[in-house]
Amino acid sequence: MPRVAKKTRRNYQLAKQNLDQIFANLPDPIFVTDRHGNVLLSNSTTALTLDMSLDQLLKSNVRDLVDKEYYNKSYAVEAAAQKCVVKGELTTKLGIKQLSTSTPIMDEEGNVILVLTTGRPAESTEKNTGVEERECSNRRKREMEYLRSYVLDKETIVAESKVMKQLLLKVHAVAQTDSTVVLNGESGTGKEILAKYLHRHSKRSGEAFIAVNCATLPDHLVESELFGYEKGAFTGASTEGKIGLFEAAHRGTLFLDEIAELPLPLQSKLLRVLETREVRRLGSHIDRKLDFRLIVATHKDLHKMTQEGSFRTDLFYRLNVIPVQIPPLRERPEDMIALALKFFDYFKKKYDLDVQLDSDTIQSLYKHNWPGNVRELRNVIERLVINSLQNYSAEFLELEQRMAGFKQENGYLQAAGLNGTLKEVMKSLEKQYIYQVLNQCGGRIGETAEKLGIYRTVLYRKLRAFEQDDEKNK
Repeated sequence: MPRVAKKTRRNYQLAKQNLDQIFANLPDPIFVTDRHGNVLLSNSTTALTLDMSLDQLLKSNVRDLVDKEYYNKSYAVEAAAQKCVVKGELTTKLGIKQLSTSTPIMDEEGNVILVLTTGRPAESTEKNTGVEERECSNRRKREMEYLRSYVLDKETIVAESKVMKQLLLKVHAVAQTDSTVVLNGESGTGKEILAKYLHRHSKRSGEAFIAVNCATLPDHLVESELFGYEKGAFTGASTEGKIGLFEAAHRGTLFLDEIAELPLPLQSKLLRVLETREVRRLGSHIDRKLDFRLIVATHKDLHKMTQEGSFRTDLFYRLNVIPVQIPPLRERPEDMIALALKFFDYFKKKYDLDVQLDSDTIQSLYKHNWPGNVRELRNVIERLVINSLQNYSAEFLELEQRMAGFKQENGYLQAAGLNGTLKEVMKSLEKQYIYQVLNQCGGRIGETAEKLGIYRTVLYRKLRAFEQDDEKNK
């Protein structure tokens, strides 16, 4: 292929990546079709409103989506036929009403080449005015902040072991109810993924899934984040006020991770919300009625905490309706191997490598205790794949065991030229990998950046930093 053609293709791919990123960050449905109705580009919000994955949507034709009742009408087809902007209301498979606008894009001869379709909630354009419209808009923004990270089709649960299959059967049955669920399990066992599984199979699956990690909320912001506030409620408050995460979860599911870290004063307020199903914003005298399903998670023993006085007893019994214990990875070796193969395949594709798991490595996986569970396994597999770039052997996993407390016997890191602080080691690995890919690509910056999954400007910046470091070390 001529160099100009390659450059054009790379520019097209880079432009498409930029468009994909822009689309992904838009809070409302938006997609592009050709004149025949084939979906060419879309964001995940569009797919979520239609109760399908983004991959499925990008393989679809809007006429087929109407025929299969994913939504009742396509204005994109009319816009292409009439060669003008067409607007109207439609209802999706999940019962979501949208005000849709389809705009045809034509060439110089007046032929339709593309149709851009956008959507927004119909309720915000009809019923709500003033404060109500602003609150509806704010709620939708908060929902979409979480929906963008809620890609369920990429977070399927691996259940090869008998214990996990039994657990999923229980969870699937519980999902059909509105009962509060407490997910207990060690760190890294996948509590949030299981919470999403509960939401996905519930009657609220068409609404928002709001995830909150109580351990990461700053003490001085916990109350305002959960309950929201009115304008001027405190110094530094937004002039328009802000809805809380409880309100953002209205009609959907609220997931409170690390519930044991919630301060005692907030525990009493949470108890009141659960008992009254009402929330009052900071600086407000109005109680707002809410309807949400609550799921909480913790790696601590809540019952023991009640005896120690660090967790309210009345809140514990209010939450502990359906307790679910997630077994650690060391108790389900079948899942461990299945997960390892899944992660290995993912990282092979991500880094474009042709490597295999050998029998020695699999045996090392079996021997390890996995105190960090699935999270630790994922990190180990990623490091294993990356380290294959340096032709490291399968003894890498033995090193992982030594890192957990065993004595290092063969000077492995030193032999690989890796020493110093963690930051210095990671920087060294990054530098070696970037130069290797650059060499594979014949020094072509654009191709290297594309293979690394970063922007050309980022690659230039890193290379300059490497050169400056080399100059300093001379």
